[in-house]
Amino acid sequence: MKHLVLSCMLLFSLSSMTGCAQKSQQASSSRQQDSVAWKVCALPSTVLPEKLMDSFKSLAPGKALVIDFWATWCGPCRAAMNSIAPIKKEMAGKDVVFLYVTGETSPQNTWQQAIRNISGYHVRLTDFQYRNLFNQLGIMGIPTYMVLDRKGNIVYDNIATGGYPGDDIMKAAIEKALQ
Repeated sequence: MKHLVLSCMLLFSLSSMTGCAQKSQQASSSRQQDSVAWKVCALPSTVLPEKLMDSFKSLAPGKALVIDFWATWCGPCRAAMNSIAPIKKEMAGKDVVFLYVTGETSPQNTWQQAIRNISGYHVRLTDFQYRNLFNQLGIMGIPTYMVLDRKGNIVYDNIATGGYPGDDIMKAAIEKALQ
């Protein structure tokens, strides 16, 4: 038994160094009867803000990546997630990963409860990382979106305008990223 506990501790330590903490979960959505797959990607607090985008890209090698900068307290963020849900469903099975990035302004318990109904990968940054990443990228508010192609190149962002750009724009950006 002691060896099993030590093995589990070692496995967790190794997995947390590789980006995702391998906390893949299934949770029932209150709006849907099907399950929602979500994964918490634990980035160490020591990752510098200028390295965060590289860390995000490493979560989806060879895949398109949709990054949604949001917070649990942001009503427009939650409304946008509902709006994009049909696109996510349509993109299921394609090489696209949806990554949701928030900071410590989203309380830990509230965030943990919220992500159970949001399929995709989830990262909760420290205040230092979140603030400095926003400054580095020029993000003025949330929600804000970035879509990266399979090589990690930005094919779309709405950093200058913020807000949900609409289903047509998001779908076109994702399709472009998949080419």
